Amino acid sequence: MIFACDLDQTLIYSRNSMGPIEQPDELVPVECYEGDYLSYMTRKAYDDLQALSRRIHFVPTTTRVYEQYQRIFGLTEGVVSRYAIVSNGGKVLVDGQPDREWDSRVREAVRAECASSLDIKRMFYELVAKEWVIKDRYCDELFYSVIVDRASLPEGKMDELAACLQDHGWNCSLQGRKIYLVPDHVNKGAAVRYVKELAGAKYVYAAGDSLLDESMLDVADEFVAPKHGELYRKYGVHAHIRFTERAGIRASEEVVGSLMNRMEVRNAL
Repeated sequence: MIFACDLDQTLIYSRNSMGPIEQPDELVPVECYEGDYLSYMTRKAYDDLQALSRRIHFVPTTTRVYEQYQRIFGLTEGVVSRYAIVSNGGKVLVDGQPDREWDSRVREAVRAECASSLDIKRMFYELVAKEWVIKDRYCDELFYSVIVDRASLPEGKMDELAACLQDHGWNCSLQGRKIYLVPDHVNKGAAVRYVKELAGAKYVYAAGDSLLDESMLDVADEFVAPKHGELYRKYGVHAHIRFTERAGIRASEEVVGSLMNRMEVRNAL
């Protein structure tokens, strides 16, 4: 079995995104940057994840680039994960090293079938005023991450942007203050399918909160999403997505705990 799990606001949470927490000593820091802890899990979720990772293939699946992923010491050092997916599926890591076959396959497909990154950037700034943008970054030479003043974005602007990108082989996603502009061939679902083949797995349990995670529905046998984020706001109810009962950091306990309980029941039979 593979447990392909998005990280930010699905499994790990910043202070701003975790929601209310009654007992702060329940929090386990899992990410450090320049001496500060940035992301956390609850002790229950972390303990369950450690136990799960010794029994199945836990596959961190994130839009973060490799260097940002490496900051999450609680996962890179404290949890077993032979495979990881970074750069929104643009890179597959095997034992911590990029898989060259997958890297080549993705980049060739993007070059052949998607508009150039420069054309996409030009189109973006034709639709979005420069004064709304705080910073943009071209990540891993694959996709854009754009920090914006979200309050300045007019209602319907993301829909307009999505419609424009659709004809050029790209898509977009708004997560907090970040707009992601991503080629269609750079997606988590395709990378999870590739890892499934590498691992010889038969079942995929996936979890995620954003539209960038929706591609995993095509390969997942079961998909769970937190009661927050883009997927919950878009659907609320979905035939193939099970939403958690709780939102915020407590949702991660359900994401991991439901799979942990299933494994325990299976062993008891």
